[in-house]
Amino acid sequence: MNRGRDRRQVKLDDQQHYKELEESHDAKASERFHTPAYQSYSVEDYLRKMGVDIKEVTGDE
Repeated sequence: MNRGRDRRQVKLDDQQHYKELEESHDAKASERFHTPAYQSYSVEDYLRKMGVDIKEVTGDE
């Protein structure tokens, strides 16, 4: 006599559940999930953003 579900049945149910999740995704949600990577900024870019005059600080004219 078999009581409950065995490991094989649990594994098959899990696979079926995840397969259903993959098939029922929203395209807009997928697009929002895939965002571009963070851009890297140099020190000069940051100082420009903060309003520091780079030429005055470095002595370049």
